[in-house]
Amino acid sequence: MRKPFRAGGVAVGALAVALTAGAFTFAPASGAVTTVTSSGVPTSIRPSSPLKAVGAGPGAAASAITAITKFQSVNWAGYAASRGTTTFRFVSAQFTAPPLDCTGVTATNGAWSAHWVGLDGFRANSATVEQTGLVAACNGTTPVYAPFWELFPNAPQYPKITVSAGDKINISVFYNRSTRKFSLTFSDTTNGQHVTRTRSCPAGTTCRRNSAEAISEAPFDVTTSTVLPLADFGTASFANVAITNTSGTHHGGLLSSFWNTSQITQVAGNGTNFTITGATIPEGTPLDTPTSLSQQRNFNDLWSSANG
Repeated sequence: MRKPFRAGGVAVGALAVALTAGAFTFAPASGAVTTVTSSGVPTSIRPSSPLKAVGAGPGAAASAITAITKFQSVNWAGYAASRGTTTFRFVSAQFTAPPLDCTGVTATNGAWSAHWVGLDGFRANSATVEQTGLVAACNGTTPVYAPFWELFPNAPQYPKITVSAGDKINISVFYNRSTRKFSLTFSDTTNGQHVTRTRSCPAGTTCRRNSAEAISEAPFDVTTSTVLPLADFGTASFANVAITNTSGTHHGGLLSSFWNTSQITQVAGNGTNFTITGATIPEGTPLDTPTSLSQQRNFNDLWSSANG
């Protein structure tokens, strides 16, 4: 079982999860107040953050095109495109909201997954991520879906869009060189609901735009400083992933002659990943594995039973 996080020598108690009006309500044992957003997602939870690599990580991407390179991470699974000094202005994908199996979820904070496209966050020198996608989580045994957009390290935002399992979703991130702003679009083509938000790079940071990616992720809880248990989404399907470099001269999929391609598998770190019941998963255990690319643009992320 996980150990409580200590700040300034004072233990922050584990959070108890209660179902209230179909939303997450966390009541810390310490008596501290944990707020939730209108979506019901606690503000302490970040659906996405930069790649937490296992081992040396990707470092600086080579300038020469190579075959697909494989990496491991404790929070990401999917594919990333990057190459030397190449920068990107656009990434998009079609995504299907996965049906969740929340049977047996007893971990203190529930079980979580986030599925998104974005720019940045993959390379070692990237401390930002500009992304939009879907949180798919288990509040106990109840599935919850929450669209989000985020310019990390700024807090995520949750538009009021209703998503159900099986919905077809279009997601994209576009950088406008003239305005120096990012437009993040989430569109549920099944029910017709959509939102676009345009924002600048977070103050005090540099959005290098040196990678583009399509990712399934185990979110992070800043209160307990832990990667959260990965909700059983079964198969997360990404299709027609499209990428454009900043100048607009090169267009392609995840696999392209214009940039390098990295396949990322989520594995358990040393005491960092937990099952849906809260037990520690042995280091190196695969938790979320991407399939091979189809037609250079399509792949599935596959949840592993090792998560619970």
